[in-house]
Amino acid sequence: MNDESALTIEERIYFIEQREKIRELVCDYSVAVDDRDIDTIANLFTEDGVFAHADGTAAMESRQEIVDFYDGRLGSMGATYHFPHGHKITFVDETHASGIVLAHAELSQEGKTYYTGLRYMDNYRKEDSQWRFTERLLKFVFFMPMEEWAKDGMAQQNRKRFPGEG
Repeated sequence: MNDESALTIEERIYFIEQREKIRELVCDYSVAVDDRDIDTIANLFTEDGVFAHADGTAAMESRQEIVDFYDGRLGSMGATYHFPHGHKITFVDETHASGIVLAHAELSQEGKTYYTGLRYMDNYRKEDSQWRFTERLLKFVFFMPMEEWAKDGMAQQNRKRFPGEG
């Protein structure tokens, strides 16, 4: 859908409403991850959904693989808090869209609080009147202990210092 100005007012209202529903999907994901609500996480992805790190280090290629990943991953972490910020949504048609989400998260691991800047590159599909992720690629812009970030972390060349890597 390159020329939204050619749409009728009713069609424009429809896509405004759908944008809001996709934004709710992203918010629901953040809350479900922070609340360790695996059933909700599962329902937010299509059966053939993909969740992967954009750098290729991890890829789950079905709803069940995504559930298994989160079930194991979240059990080993302390508290988390995800903050979705800017969200650009582009519609392909009435039931398919893509999006880029800018976000931050605070994570507790190994007795430390980590701060991370994230980008999610998403694809969405509307199924049974509900928008779901068909693909969610996660890119870490930075990831480091909070005290390092507050000191001078963004000025450092290595802005990705993950738990267990020193």
